[in-house]
Amino acid sequence: MSKSVRRLYEQFHPSSYQLFLTPNSKDLTFSGTVTVTGKKVGRPSQRITLHQKGLKITAATLQHHSKAGDTDIEIDRINIQSKYDEVRLHATDNLPAGDYTITLEFTGTITKPMHGLYPCYFKHDGVEKLLLATQFESHHAREVFPCIDEPEAKATFDLELTVPSHEVALSNMPQLSEAANNDKTKTIRFETTPIMSTYLLAFVIGEMHSVEATCQDGTIIRTWSTVAQPKNSLMYANTEGVAILEFFIDYFKTEFPLKKCDQVALPDFEAGAMENWGLITYREIALLTEPENRSQSSEQYVSMVVAHEMSHQWFGDLVTMKWWDDLWLNESFASLMEHVALDGLHPDWFQWEQYTASDVISCSNRDMYADVQAVQVAVNHPEEIHTLFDPAIVYAKGGRLLKMMREYIGDDAFREALKNYFAKHAYKNTVGGDLWEAMAAASKKDISSFMEPWIHRSGMPLLSVTHKAGTIDLAQERFVLDTDTDQTIWPIPLLADQTLDNEILATKTGSVTRSGKQPVVFNKNGSGHMVVHYTDQEAQRYLADSFAKQILAAESRINVLNDMLLLSRRGDAPITDALNIITASSTEPREAVWSIMARVIATGIHLTEGDKVTHKAIKTYRRTLAREWYEKLGWNDGENDSPNDISLRHLILSVMVNSEDEAAIEEALRRFKAAKNSAELPAEQRALIIGAAVKNGVADIDALMDEYQTTPNPEVQLSICLGITSVKDEKAGQYIIDKALGKDGFVRPQDIFRWFAYLMRNYETREAAWKWLVDNWDRLEKMFGDSKSFEYFVVYSAAVVNTKDAQQRFLDFFNPKADIIALKRNIAIARSEIQARVEWRQREESRLTDFFADYR
Repeated sequence: MSKSVRRLYEQFHPSSYQLFLTPNSKDLTFSGTVTVTGKKVGRPSQRITLHQKGLKITAATLQHHSKAGDTDIEIDRINIQSKYDEVRLHATDNLPAGDYTITLEFTGTITKPMHGLYPCYFKHDGVEKLLLATQFESHHAREVFPCIDEPEAKATFDLELTVPSHEVALSNMPQLSEAANNDKTKTIRFETTPIMSTYLLAFVIGEMHSVEATCQDGTIIRTWSTVAQPKNSLMYANTEGVAILEFFIDYFKTEFPLKKCDQVALPDFEAGAMENWGLITYREIALLTEPENRSQSSEQYVSMVVAHEMSHQWFGDLVTMKWWDDLWLNESFASLMEHVALDGLHPDWFQWEQYTASDVISCSNRDMYADVQAVQVAVNHPEEIHTLFDPAIVYAKGGRLLKMMREYIGDDAFREALKNYFAKHAYKNTVGGDLWEAMAAASKKDISSFMEPWIHRSGMPLLSVTHKAGTIDLAQERFVLDTDTDQTIWPIPLLADQTLDNEILATKTGSVTRSGKQPVVFNKNGSGHMVVHYTDQEAQRYLADSFAKQILAAESRINVLNDMLLLSRRGDAPITDALNIITASSTEPREAVWSIMARVIATGIHLTEGDKVTHKAIKTYRRTLAREWYEKLGWNDGENDSPNDISLRHLILSVMVNSEDEAAIEEALRRFKAAKNSAELPAEQRALIIGAAVKNGVADIDALMDEYQTTPNPEVQLSICLGITSVKDEKAGQYIIDKALGKDGFVRPQDIFRWFAYLMRNYETREAAWKWLVDNWDRLEKMFGDSKSFEYFVVYSAAVVNTKDAQQRFLDFFNPKADIIALKRNIAIARSEIQARVEWRQREESRLTDFFADYR
């Protein structure tokens, strides 16, 4: 643990909190009292220190408990240390180790940034209203009450809230009592929580309604929204919530310890969702669905987020990491278990194909720079906690490593280990070694030696494979784009599609015996975190032929193509190798494989930006590739369509419309004109149809922006955002930016990053979006400087840079900001990413131009 991180748990161990809060939504303030019982540890000193941030302490008492009785301690002074987020209670005399009760009265502010206690705004029947909601992860509980705001400082919580009489108040636990007051308020008391960390305490207050169901074990699942949302939009998430919770109870062989679990859709929410124990909060888009105008992709997204958060009720809530450097114990596991649950509950979704097309691609395309973080990383400063939540690393890579381990030891051993892990560490804190111990005991394998290098070392290996007559030569090196001096090696599980005489390559080079005539495919399902490079022509021909004939499993096809794209990115192979495979694969039946095919083609577009002749040829190429499926699938879903048929139809329609197929555009525009508003459009096709109308000058952009502001439906809002940010007219693009993202723009803070990302990806609006970022930086830093999302401005800006001029512009703007802790790592990675992409374009542009010349 770095000495620069001050751990208050080292001097005081809380055991219980009694918290009384009275929020005032009119003037955005609150007042409260907290009584903390706990144990002072260590040597005698004259003070006890708690966390607080932005609070005004109005009164304090301190009592010492000993065998001789209770003693009131005189407080000499209360010292607020804003730099360290602390309140220090100084006593006149030394305080010995022992049991104490601290009572503090305080006031605070309900702040617009979406952490601590904050307002969520919505309109109902034309009237502006608000919910009050909390977001305490990672270290924002201190903004609402004084506490030891560290995950190791577990305690019980007794919460009382005084709220308006007509509003609903929810918290982690069921309501214990309710008393009416004389001032049109009521005081609600909740049952005592289990022992848990401060960041998991939560409450939501406002005008809400819900649907409800009961699990087999008696747990009540309720799904809530503001009264502005229709109740039937909650049904899907509630039904899934029941099924998913029951799945995990069975899979973990560990009961859910609470009586109820509420899910709440918040109009304003920075993250996607938060796993507060028994009171999970979500963005509306992550919980609400349209039952009359269903979108399969939206429902699958909701299911995945619900599964992620439900798994946290065990991983993170019941058993919690000791400190934030083991955040992966929460997030990596949830990122794996969301797919395990959906694979079990919805086998027709082929969830592992979806996983490979999303998480595998995400982590492998991030984990190739020298400065990228490891899955486990030391926290050197409290502000660094926010930077740990790298979705591609702590979530996707960590989940992939755990999937790799699960395949290595088998699911039976994996489940047995988890059951024992929960039994041993329930209501406690753990470190990574505790998990490896459980996995080793269940599998009888040395899991620590196998997994520790993967968790602690950043980056991933390149496994070079050369087939010879009777052997296969193997070699490993770090796959990295911005250094050639890294000598890191890993214990690589070969995960081959044939039985080998060795399962792991733990040295720089090695070989395995080749028994059959057919080349061996390594990392057969893409679970291993590596890039595989087949250096011999025999294996290359076999892979290309097996891909086109769908002999390889879909997960393998996705992974093979992704590896080829990564090899091109580093300069180990031309991108045309991947394009040649795609050209021979027009009959590919799996949507998840088509998505990586489309990604490779989109890379070709990006690396030739500005070349209108080549872009026109690429559109012809895409139309040619997709036409057979377009004619076979058409526009309308059928009653007997499989989930894959529905997903593939949507993808093929997107390819055809965006490749300017005349018939496809004509049909999209016909459907747009036939609908009275966006909500009437088929939900799965809505964004595509709006985009076609915008790009072809048919849509009224002002009307779309008005609808965006008036509809309570988050799916409609997302579709309008996607549609109008695809605008091709630069003046219209600037108009949209001014209206949507200007100082008085209508886009909620939570959605600004989404709009910015889409506008940057659009070649015609990129200049205006970049100028908006530069001109508004001070305002944006004030809005998001304390949030996890702040770094996304760096990520989204860097993701589209592919020329030296744009590279210099990026560096000129962001280099002076490289000392900002929240941005430091991402700026360093962005520099490497941009340099690698500029070089990639220089290598590949002429090859791409030549490849697509046949389609001019």
